[in-house]
Amino acid sequence: MKIIIKLCVLLIVFSLFSCSSDDDGDTTTSIEGTWVLSALRVESAFDFNEDGTASRNLFVETPCYNDDLIRFRSDGTVNIISALTSITVEVTSATEYEHVYECLDGFDTESTWTHDGNTITVENGNDDLVGTLSGNIMNVFVSDFFRIEMYDGMNFTYPNEDVTLVYTKQE
Repeated sequence: MKIIIKLCVLLIVFSLFSCSSDDDGDTTTSIEGTWVLSALRVESAFDFNEDGTASRNLFVETPCYNDDLIRFRSDGTVNIISALTSITVEVTSATEYEHVYECLDGFDTESTWTHDGNTITVENGNDDLVGTLSGNIMNVFVSDFFRIEMYDGMNFTYPNEDVTLVYTKQE
């Protein structure tokens, strides 16, 4: 009887250590589905919502991007819906100015996508968009994507800024 109990205990212990856990760090998320924009980070900080705190995240500073999303389909096609924003400088005096934004009509476009490991690539002509997956979050970095009118009190400049788009998978 003691041998049977020992064998049962040994079998149970072996079973516990041989099974893989669902929580072993594998955060594989299905790409197919809808991913909504949750952050849009630029290099310069703005306070468009006038809450007293400038932010580099235009998603929290303007309502322009509230409906931005990407739909990945299982057939390798993708639908991208994105707004655009115009940021300009309104000069009120020689020493006072403010940045103002205007939400513009964006685009609703179709393309194709591929997936390799934690990288998703969306075909975009010569400048494919590349996203990096981490669980249900996808980060897309685009260099020199966002053109902003800037003013230093004397001169206007029009730098292009890098942008990081952060998408969250919708359940």
